[in-house]
Amino acid sequence: MTHRVLFALALLVGPAFAQMSSSQRRVDFEQLAGFVAKAYAPYEWKRDAFGFDALKIAAWIDRVENAKSDLEFFEICAEYVASLRDLHSGFYLPSDYLATIGLGVDLYGEKVLIDSIDRSDLPSLRYRFEIGDEVVSVDGESAADWIARISRQQSFANERATRRWAVDQWFYRDQAVMPRAPEIGEKAVVVVKRRSTGELETYEIPWYKTGTPYSVVGPVPSPETRVRAESGEFPDSSQRSIERLATRRTPSAKRVRGFGSVRPAFTLPESFVVRKGDLTGAYIYSGTFTAGPYTIGYIRIPSFPSSYLASAAMLGQLDAEIEYMRSKTDGLVVDVMRNPGGSVCLTNEVLRRFIPYPFRTVGDEFRPTWDVVQQFRYDLEDALFYGATDTELLLLEAWFKDIETAYYENRGRTGQIPACGFSLDIQPLTDAHGDPWGYDKAMIVLIDEFSTSSADVFPSIIQDANRALMAGQATAGGGGLSMEKTLGLYSETRASLSITLGVRPTPRQAPGLPESAYIENVGARPDIELDIMTEENLLNGGKTFVEGFTQAIVEHIERSRQPLTAQASAEPATPPASPTPSRGVRR
Repeated sequence: MTHRVLFALALLVGPAFAQMSSSQRRVDFEQLAGFVAKAYAPYEWKRDAFGFDALKIAAWIDRVENAKSDLEFFEICAEYVASLRDLHSGFYLPSDYLATIGLGVDLYGEKVLIDSIDRSDLPSLRYRFEIGDEVVSVDGESAADWIARISRQQSFANERATRRWAVDQWFYRDQAVMPRAPEIGEKAVVVVKRRSTGELETYEIPWYKTGTPYSVVGPVPSPETRVRAESGEFPDSSQRSIERLATRRTPSAKRVRGFGSVRPAFTLPESFVVRKGDLTGAYIYSGTFTAGPYTIGYIRIPSFPSSYLASAAMLGQLDAEIEYMRSKTDGLVVDVMRNPGGSVCLTNEVLRRFIPYPFRTVGDEFRPTWDVVQQFRYDLEDALFYGATDTELLLLEAWFKDIETAYYENRGRTGQIPACGFSLDIQPLTDAHGDPWGYDKAMIVLIDEFSTSSADVFPSIIQDANRALMAGQATAGGGGLSMEKTLGLYSETRASLSITLGVRPTPRQAPGLPESAYIENVGARPDIELDIMTEENLLNGGKTFVEGFTQAIVEHIERSRQPLTAQASAEPATPPASPTPSRGVRR
């Protein structure tokens, strides 16, 4: 037998022996649970709202110690974190393996329908399926079984979003979030139900694979004295900064097609005239269309970028569009669907352009780690060194004491602290004469279950400020700031967790949950329910959905123009009678 053949056989059989020991898996799992105990802010909320106590891990330890392979252990860890039902929390493998097929699918009602096809990879002569056809199974696994399995490994805070994310991954197998992604053949056997005939057709479609599978952990001996991970700090790959703390964004691993896309997920009316968004460098998409006697403005905010240059460019583009919309439109549709979130500071600045009176933004209850304590200490020291105002120094000192007190308490949390600026009470923008400047006419905001993080906050604050109607589906329900750490000493895995609870000004009720001011799992709820995820909308480019929100803004315009005495039912079109006085924000 040649050396080459022997080497090939060694590669095939080696992984069977290169497994973590039972005690090593336990050490790594206890580290993961320790991270939850140390840093996870919504622990009590999840325990009380859903009955999941993440610190009761005896049953999880039993599963870990009885795992038959490293891949099974990784799935147990992923399931543990997914049980938190948290948009910002997840368990990730150090793998770059990815297998894809040029098919896009999503959940329309209870059917998994094809909504995009890459015909350069899947020519129609060989692959006859079309947009709107139903995918029944892949490699013998039904859609329902796939959704149930993958939903246990990664979750959003919203069940509908979790199910749609799982479907989106059927032809996008990323091992970073799916431990068994490499367990596929060279081709997928895909059963499709044709919409035109109702017949089932079976196709064999090649996978396009990149990266290296992470099937087992390189073996190392365990120390002779059994190691137990404590609930303490764990090595981080990089130093956190206050700019990173002040970001609410969906973890990149929770990728969804269309997330952050500048163009909308639907076709706008024939009368729509594009103003911004068709050229490279656009951070928003905007234009106008007509509906009866009215001119309707449309502005899509695809994300809230965190970099200074991108934020400044976006605000410049937004200011120009609002200046135009103020004089040229009768009402405005603001679209934050499929928005992954981003900068807290930018979100507050964008809100100032749509709420032309003082309002209150989201505050954060921190469950601080030592790293967070140090960040607040640095803020205070910098303020002393660079000469901040007395008021700013008092606030920074108070917040530092609150953070420090919470750190030394048993799972202590702070009161509400601004993640950006010096106040939760924010003033509107003003013009050169000191008068409020911003869009002040009738407005609706389009939301869906993939309006996440800062895109949860944006509609929540507009809603609580009594400024506009929400149209669409409930947002994702992920309002906190997140932290990611490298955890497994043996497995070299990572996890992200929410380290704050975002608190909105007005408590809200969500089905199956207690009334709460937390954005977590609650999100912004629609005043007008519209669902773009229907077969009809898929086939007509979202026409039915567009007709629905067009009718909503027209009716809102007409109601807003009625005499005040005729508006006793109080639309969210006028400011609160006595808004909370603002103490200003840091600019």
